[in-house]
Amino acid sequence: MILFDNGHFLLDYDSSTDTLFVTLPDMQTPALSQAELCFEIMVDHVRNYNIHHLLLDSSQAVVEVAEPEYHDLIYRVSLQLQKTNLRKVARLVSATTPLEAMARRVQQDVLSSEAPTYLIQNFTDREQALTWLTGKPFRTTIR
Repeated sequence: MILFDNGHFLLDYDSSTDTLFVTLPDMQTPALSQAELCFEIMVDHVRNYNIHHLLLDSSQAVVEVAEPEYHDLIYRVSLQLQKTNLRKVARLVSATTPLEAMARRVQQDVLSSEAPTYLIQNFTDREQALTWLTGKPFRTTIR
């Protein structure tokens, strides 16, 4: 069920696995507030739908912001997610090496800052990510 779609950012909820599939937005310095708004919408949906599984697809996302801005935004979003009932986050990684390096640094900072309230794992394969999240096979109807 599509919960939100603005052409740049997609939230697709599967109630049978209690999983929110998120196609992450591009992040560029001039439009960083747009990405912030997308993440706020995502956190609100995780909270309001009491979602337990989150699949973040950053495989196609373009990130053109300095590391401090990227780190600050993703760190804040991660801490907001810790205040929800989220149990697991699977992230489909980007093929862009610098982006992955930044993402892993933020991930480590989040995991070491407070007692994590959810598990997080990175994947290159959507099917493996979904199986880890839910223990159920891959859903093929995702847009």
